[in-house]
Amino acid sequence: MLLRLASVGLVLGAALADAAGHHSLAYYALVAAVPVVAAAALGALGAVLDQTAAAPHDRGIAALSALALPFVLLGTAVRAPLLPESAPPAIGVTAVVAAITIFAVQALVRASFAAPRFRATLRRSQPL
Repeated sequence: MLLRLASVGLVLGAALADAAGHHSLAYYALVAAVPVVAAAALGALGAVLDQTAAAPHDRGIAALSALALPFVLLGTAVRAPLLPESAPPAIGVTAVVAAITIFAVQALVRASFAAPRFRATLRRSQPL
């Protein structure tokens, strides 16, 4: 969970740095995000394979984690040969937006399975 939060934070930080015009900071945030996203994806896939992730939505979370990695890697790779403060190419921005979208879908999947349990807990705790 901590790796997923760190990966989302780094990619969002890169997007915000790009929006603010700090393109070299965005590049370094994406460089730092690549191993973090890879570790999160491998951890999620490992949990599914060794069956410690018992919930049915965990396979979807793992697949989405693995799907986000190529987009983060693409967004990083296309920025590498650029000058420090030049604007990133459109494909780099698109890749970062795609990764953020995948992270948002991941959060929605997680929330959709947490909400019924939360509602059931609230119903049990309310006096009749």
